[in-house]
Amino acid sequence: MNLCIVRLAAALARAVARPGAGPGALRGLLLALSLGACMAPPPTSQRVMDAAREMNTAARFGRLDVAASLAAEGARKAFLERRATWGRDVRVLDVELTGMSMQDEHNAIVEVDVAWVASDDTTLRATRVAQVWSDRDGGWQLVRERRASGDVGLFGEPRPPAPESARRDVHFPTRTIR
Repeated sequence: MNLCIVRLAAALARAVARPGAGPGALRGLLLALSLGACMAPPPTSQRVMDAAREMNTAARFGRLDVAASLAAEGARKAFLERRATWGRDVRVLDVELTGMSMQDEHNAIVEVDVAWVASDDTTLRATRVAQVWSDRDGGWQLVRERRASGDVGLFGEPRPPAPESARRDVHFPTRTIR
């Protein structure tokens, strides 16, 4: 607990213990103690998840300038190249942070599920991306990422051709009645 809050709580406790202290002193003590919970900084795991959520949501909605600002300097060019087809050849429908593991105090791996469709196809595809984050200069930044599982093509890789059964004509034959 913050030393300042402890001193404040002790001073208020002494004020409440004085003879003639009214209910206002007790309210002040409760207020000081409840404010102490609000002032605690978020844990490291929460900070990395917040950064990952902000970056992936910004990229999903086409705000690559905001998303790229959360990538490390050395990874920024590759980050933008991997998303160059987003909005044109690839339409991202949803991103979901599905897991996070802290490697140590300054490194974490975040798993992100991306639901997407190719512009020339209506098949819903899903890809899991493993992102490596590092705490640099007081802020979490994306260092590298890779496709962990799922469909190929999210980052501009050539997609495998659709099987013949998926490409056949599924319309009913037409007949003209006279």
